[in-house]
Order: sequence, then C-alpha cells, then structure tokens
Amino acid sequence: PRRARKVLRSAAVRFWTRGAKAATVRPNRIGDKMAPRKIIIDTDPGQDDAVAILLALASPDEIEVLGLTAVAGNVPLNYTSKNSLIICELAGKPDVPVYAGCDRPMGRPLVTAEHVHGKTGLDGPNLPDPELTLAEGHAVDFIIDTLRAHDPGTVTLCPLGPLTNIATA
Repeated sequence: PRRARKVLRSAAVRFWTRGAKAATVRPNRIGDKMAPRKIIIDTDPGQDDAVAILLALASPDEIEVLGLTAVAGNVPLNYTSKNSLIICELAGKPDVPVYAGCDRPMGRPLVTAEHVHGKTGLDGPNLPDPELTLAEGHAVDFIIDTLRAHDPGTVTLCPLGPLTNIATA
C-alpha cells in the first residue's frame, strides 16, 4: 500500500507539473504535520479507476477526498455513477459524495471500452448494487462550488477519465 500510494502521488504530481502553465503544488501544512491533500476525483470507473479510488480512500492521512464526480467514458454515465457508489461502499466511505456529470463528450459521440471493462465497467467480481445514492446536483456544479469555497491551490483535481466534466467547469 505505501508503494502504491507513492506511485499514485508521483503520477498526480507529474500530471499537474506538465505543460506551459503547470499548476502550483503547495504542501498543506498544519504546524509541523502535513495536512491531507484535498482532492476531487473525476472518474469513469472501470477496474483501473476503482483501484486508484480505493487507494485514495484508504489514505486518509495523505489524501482527503472531497468528492467523486462521474463522467461517461469506459462505460455510459449510469454505470460510472453506480460504480463510484459501489467503490465508496466497498471502501467504507459513505460520507464521500458522488455526483453524476456529463453523459457524453463535447465534440463527438461517446466511445466506450466495454470490450475491456465489461458491460458495467466492473465486470468480474459479483458486486452488490449500492445502497448509497448520488448527491443532489451536477458534478460540474460541485467542482465549481468546491474550488470557489477553498483557497486557491488547496484543492487538486484528479481526472482519471475523459476531461468532459473538467472542461465544462
């Protein structure tokens, strides 16, 4: 788990430090202790995203997941939203809000990867339907409202799938 968290953090830093206008990654310090980094995970969970989300949710000392925003990608939005809820339940994190977002790309028809992840995106293990429900509102509104409610540079967006929600925000 430590190695996996280190790899996840390293990948996130690499993502945010690329390009002409790299985001500033500032440590969140409280006294002498590092406060958990606040993140929003924007996702289209198939098996790959599920592992990343579970790692983030299992790392409360390093990462505070403010919410999950689902986007159509690996599978259609109804499945990505449901999968996000299932993952939160599996992780024992019912307090993490899950928002449904954009159901298709902006400039082309949706192309899914059901041939890779299965019809639901989490095919393979027999997972129960979630008891949790989606949070009220749209994922894009959650992203905008959350970023505005926090100081600049203190919330990190972690897109794991198509960037439709991020681009719309």
